[in-house]
Amino acid sequence: MQSAGNVQETPYVGPMKLILLGFLALLGGLEGVFAQQAGVPVVSFEKSKTGDFIRRKTRLGLLEVVSGRAEIDGAHGSSGRKCLHLFGGDETAVTLRMNADNLYEVRFQAERWTARDPFVLLVEAEVDGEWQTIEDASSKVLVGGFKTLVRAKIPEGVRQLRLRCSSPEDTGVLIDDLQLVPNTPMECTSLSASQPVLPCLVGNQVNPILRVDLEWSGVTQPLEVRSVTIDLLGTTDLDDLESVSLMRGPETLDSRDPDQALGALFGTVQKPRKGSIQFKGQWTVGEGPNHLWLSVTPKAGANIDGRVDAGLISLKFADGKKRTPTISHPAGSQRLGIALRNKDSDGVPVYRIPGLATSTAGTLLCVYDQRHEGWRDLPGDMDIGLSRSTDGGRTWEPMRTILDMGNDPAYSYDGVGDPAILVDRVTGTIWVIASWHHGSLGWNGSGPGFDPEKTGQLMLVRSDDDGVSWSAPINITRQVKQADWCFLLQGPGRGICMEDGTLVFPAQYQLDPEHKREPRSTVLWSKDHGKTWQLGNEAKSNTTEAAVVELETGRLMLNMRDNRGRKPPGWRAVMTSEDMGLSWKFHEPSHQALMEPVCMASLLHVGRELTGMADGQLLFSNPAVRRAPRRRMTLRRSLDMGQTWKPEHAVLLDEGSAAGYSCLTMIDAETVGIVYECSRSHLAFQRIPLNEIQTLGD
Repeated sequence: MQSAGNVQETPYVGPMKLILLGFLALLGGLEGVFAQQAGVPVVSFEKSKTGDFIRRKTRLGLLEVVSGRAEIDGAHGSSGRKCLHLFGGDETAVTLRMNADNLYEVRFQAERWTARDPFVLLVEAEVDGEWQTIEDASSKVLVGGFKTLVRAKIPEGVRQLRLRCSSPEDTGVLIDDLQLVPNTPMECTSLSASQPVLPCLVGNQVNPILRVDLEWSGVTQPLEVRSVTIDLLGTTDLDDLESVSLMRGPETLDSRDPDQALGALFGTVQKPRKGSIQFKGQWTVGEGPNHLWLSVTPKAGANIDGRVDAGLISLKFADGKKRTPTISHPAGSQRLGIALRNKDSDGVPVYRIPGLATSTAGTLLCVYDQRHEGWRDLPGDMDIGLSRSTDGGRTWEPMRTILDMGNDPAYSYDGVGDPAILVDRVTGTIWVIASWHHGSLGWNGSGPGFDPEKTGQLMLVRSDDDGVSWSAPINITRQVKQADWCFLLQGPGRGICMEDGTLVFPAQYQLDPEHKREPRSTVLWSKDHGKTWQLGNEAKSNTTEAAVVELETGRLMLNMRDNRGRKPPGWRAVMTSEDMGLSWKFHEPSHQALMEPVCMASLLHVGRELTGMADGQLLFSNPAVRRAPRRRMTLRRSLDMGQTWKPEHAVLLDEGSAAGYSCLTMIDAETVGIVYECSRSHLAFQRIPLNEIQTLGD
């Protein structure tokens, strides 16, 4: 619960070669990072000698200080270490005698060194021997960070520009990434297609599967795209698709509202068939969003074991010219899945923290937070929801609320969250454990003691009819919590049933305030099928959300979120125990084997889940990066009890940025199921064949 919170999405596709032209914004300041135009020389002053100067040659022309003071600053550049500094005072003026003519506009990044007035920054051009202001950026340049892009259209025939600055003494303006853009017509220089690794989800109207990458040069006579031709080669079954659309869109797709991720529609086709598909529309390159995305909408009953793929055939301009791509069919394809929980599903704004298990009857059971107040963690208005599937995750029953501790706002709605689920393979009973907060407690507010008014409560519910109905809450806080601890809670995610029938949940606790509430991971276990529970000792300091498996008979492995990774790089912490957590040993082969950006993860022993017996196959899922933001949800497989995790034995499911929690279960002997916090939905479900991760014969 001290987890992602309101994670901000960052770009998950590779750096795109499209450059914002913005030809309609010819004059004035523009906040942003698009200071450079493709193919146009840039002066970033990195090769210039630092210090004051009177004259300085650059690749664009001769800079000359005609009044005041200017220097090459060596420590405050925008794209590097150096920049041009016009000092404050009465006035500093610097001219640029340009090497080229027939220029369209001048561009540069700028930042003020003070918010104090007066501040004046003028861009001037020498026209017929007289200086004319072509841009007054005085009110547009922001303080710090090179947040302002100054642009000014250059009059025809001009060969000399002047920059004039007035500001309080010893302040001034910094200028970097100076460009002179030629007055040349726009021309397409490159066309290709690229494909992000994302899940294509049933339930989402928008599923971006292909990106059109267009490079161009020039500024006048804007390019007009009138038609785009694609195909859907590589798609398993076109009958699974309701429609396919071509849409404008940003480089960064919004993970919190996937159906609003893309913009204006270029064209759409209902029920696509084999062969090429031509979209007709109008796209002015450089105007508005500068990316085209191919998006599909799967049918409600689409086969989620299938894949979706596409290629770019050609693009046609208004002048009749046709361009074929250098890359038409990018490698790979997208897996289908289900948007199990999305924004506002059943009226709930946010879903988080999945737990997933397979019952003894083969039913899939997914538990999660219903967060009625948005992305914030506990305390708050929060209940535990359950989704249930009897056909291997292909379809899911309506959501059930299985744990709701109240709705009185005076007690922060008695929020309960961070669930973990466990199936007793001996009795068939299904257990769900969660943390209840009576009032404004939460990770930072829970304290020593046992009473609900003082500390978070450890709550259980059980089902004896395959998840159809659930018991009243069972409070086990006093059974297992120490009085001086500030907090005791579960995994979250899932627990296990050991070979001898012992039930085990991963757990975590906070020490007393004198020890700065430092967290510890451990295990919570029951030898009598849930009647009574006991707690192990700490596995490792400053660890929290853990996953547990049984390796050889009676030997537990605890795979933990390690807060040491807050100073990246981050790695999972792994310990083992042969005495139910009374003592722990460091698992040397796992040291720096599983990277993480400090996040919850899931661990599964395949043989134990299928038959109760050990086969040495471990599965692990998490955002496989060493530092935040959380992205690249990856499923990995070890064939030797976690002794090795080979890079080639991994499958990337979602390269996007998201909150990043996940949970695994075996659906059958050939298929693993995963629910994860996804860049395209709050909770996504997918079925992954084991042989696509690593075959036993390899």
